[in-house]
Amino acid sequence: MGLLALTFIMALYILMWDSIAQRWNAAGRHTEMESSAYFAAESLMTTPGEPESWEMLPHIDGNVSAIGLVNGRNELSRMKLEKLVAENATSYEAITARLGMQRYEFGMRVTDLRGNKVYYEFGKFSFGMLNNSLIFDRLGMLDGEPVIVHMEVWGR
Repeated sequence: MGLLALTFIMALYILMWDSIAQRWNAAGRHTEMESSAYFAAESLMTTPGEPESWEMLPHIDGNVSAIGLVNGRNELSRMKLEKLVAENATSYEAITARLGMQRYEFGMRVTDLRGNKVYYEFGKFSFGMLNNSLIFDRLGMLDGEPVIVHMEVWGR
């Protein structure tokens, strides 16, 4: 009887330990994705990029080390947004790599404050269909008007 009880307790312990380890790993992956998304958003919304006039280059390639969308803090540049959108089909992987999110999918949309009018859209969206997606909004200025920069990051 004691051996049966000990076997039951050991089996329960092993099952619980495996569940805890899986949850711990999932939490770590989510935290890592959250950090990458935060730093990508900061790069896009607070820096002009490197080089500062990357939008003038023919393509986003090895000559561009960082992508930023602003001329001043939160003042979005139409030229940079247009270049980013134009390069979406051909340079999506290079762009996500420059943002430090090569392990994730990324989508960004610039809209009016109510979200009714879309000015620019870049990347890939899961449309909130996945449990492992992060969705957040940042305020920005586009031609002196306030806009929402909606971003979604999700695991591959």
